[in-house]
Amino acid sequence: MNRIRKTLFILHSIVGIGGMAGGYGCLSDIYTPLGAPLSLLENSPFTSYFIPGLFLFGLIGLGNIVCSILVWRYSIVGTLASFALGFALSAWIVIQCVILQDIGALHIIFLVVGLVQTGLSLWQLIQSGDLAYLLRELIN
Repeated sequence: MNRIRKTLFILHSIVGIGGMAGGYGCLSDIYTPLGAPLSLLENSPFTSYFIPGLFLFGLIGLGNIVCSILVWRYSIVGTLASFALGFALSAWIVIQCVILQDIGALHIIFLVVGLVQTGLSLWQLIQSGDLAYLLRELIN
């Protein structure tokens, strides 16, 4: 396994564990998870942290754990999953900042992590020749 895939494995594992922990916090107390007041959701379509908690636990948490395994075991599938989940993490953070109308240090950190995941996975696809292969298969 090359250095890029090792880095992606570590990043997805850390994001997955954090996403599961944060999602569990939201699901275990849907009105004040981890001390977050319900007033943070005033500009959102949510009346509790249940739906955001499900998304955080399921897609960001479990999704990144599964992705780390895929990156470790299956080069092309793992790299494609890494690209998708890096994009999903970045989108999640941007949407969260828009809804909350606030940007905190963790938002910036996780936005950068999501962009790094996306960038590294795209670089890995280019370096391995898998991107060219996939594009040829799509065209034919």
